Amino acid sequence: MNNKFIGILLLLAGLAAGGSAVYLYSKTTEPKKEAPAEAKAEKKILYYRNPMNPEVTSPSPMKDPMGMDYVPVYEDEAPSKDEAPGAVRITTEKIQQIGVRSEEVRHRSLKRVIRTVGRVEPVENKIFVINAKVSGWVEKLHVSKTDQMVATGERLLELYSPDLISAQEEYLLALKSLERMKDSPPEVRSGAESLLNAARQRLKYWDISDDQIKKVASTGAVTRTMTIRAPSNGSVTEKMVVEGQKIEAGEPLFKIIDHSVVWVYGEIYEYEMPYIKIGQSAALTPSYSPSEAYEGKIEHVYSHLGSIRYVPEEGTEVRTAKVRFVLPNTDHKLKLGMYLNVEISARVAKEAIAVPDSAVIDSGTRQVVIIDRRDGTFEPRAIETGVKGEEYYEVKSGVKEGEWVVTSANFLIDSESNLKAAITGLGAHEHGAKVIEDKKEAEPAASHKGH
Repeated sequence: MNNKFIGILLLLAGLAAGGSAVYLYSKTTEPKKEAPAEAKAEKKILYYRNPMNPEVTSPSPMKDPMGMDYVPVYEDEAPSKDEAPGAVRITTEKIQQIGVRSEEVRHRSLKRVIRTVGRVEPVENKIFVINAKVSGWVEKLHVSKTDQMVATGERLLELYSPDLISAQEEYLLALKSLERMKDSPPEVRSGAESLLNAARQRLKYWDISDDQIKKVASTGAVTRTMTIRAPSNGSVTEKMVVEGQKIEAGEPLFKIIDHSVVWVYGEIYEYEMPYIKIGQSAALTPSYSPSEAYEGKIEHVYSHLGSIRYVPEEGTEVRTAKVRFVLPNTDHKLKLGMYLNVEISARVAKEAIAVPDSAVIDSGTRQVVIIDRRDGTFEPRAIETGVKGEEYYEVKSGVKEGEWVVTSANFLIDSESNLKAAITGLGAHEHGAKVIEDKKEAEPAASHKGH
């Protein structure tokens, strides 16, 4: 019996010892688990702000007209007194979540690429119109097709003309007369030479070549037809005669264009004119082969708007000016009338303070950037922009070199920090925070007004 009693006492003592151990263990672990909650509770809430307008605050929790809860602002999140109006603090976690990106403000040389379309046209002094200087008949056509390539001096047609025959006879008579007077006194021989020169010059005025004149002089015989030859290399773009046709003096016969060198006319808008000057390089690319680029320089900037030739009525309707490039075309790949893509690279600013164009928020009347202070604080600031280059704006005032601007401001505007509301508050007529009284204080005032 005594043994049973002793066993029960030992069992009770063991249970008591085990319970004490469990209690002590739980006491040692519980404070460590609650430490973060206690630390969080120690953060002091200064006030609550409207989620859609940070300028509207309240000392106690409440909801906005849309039913959204006011956001608590803790002591370490509130802006300091020296911060600019509208400055917003964002935690590092939120910055990473909403994808905020910033870029340092630096001095840059800004370039602007002007893209336009150019049209291939012939060089004005490479266009030749062959006219008949004397009346006659087309005895034979050597060039009977349009767009036929010809070389300088190549035969175009054989012309029969009674006037040409008379001129050849006069030339032969003057030549024979000079031969007879070779032993005459100098004044007599000089007169014969003058007659010969006049007869030769008359043939040349009718486009008879020196070779043909020499042939008449050497053979002493009159040729029935005279050959009209091409004055330049090029293609026959127009043929206005056929064999057997009677032609009159001054009548056009052929039009030849030498397009071994071509002009390209580009269209430049009125607002782009300040960036264009003679001598600028450009890349000209045919649409059928983007990899086949030509390099040209601006040879001429036209002094009027509209077409190449000044037409007052057209200049009021077309707000573009022409610029002209010269391109070699010995292989004739560039066809007349063809369009080319033109890119002109112009430097618009040298060593200017610049910010990315994605950082500028343009309301139409003012430009604003978000300054990243690199400590979680973001400040909206108005700036004055200058010229715009490729992906960058010149900044005349508002920021300085070394500051950081947010380049993904749209994400900030849409985030919980509501930078958009802060920017709007920056230009409001009433500057400062509007404090909404606690509901308990507002209710008696409403009931008093009702009475």
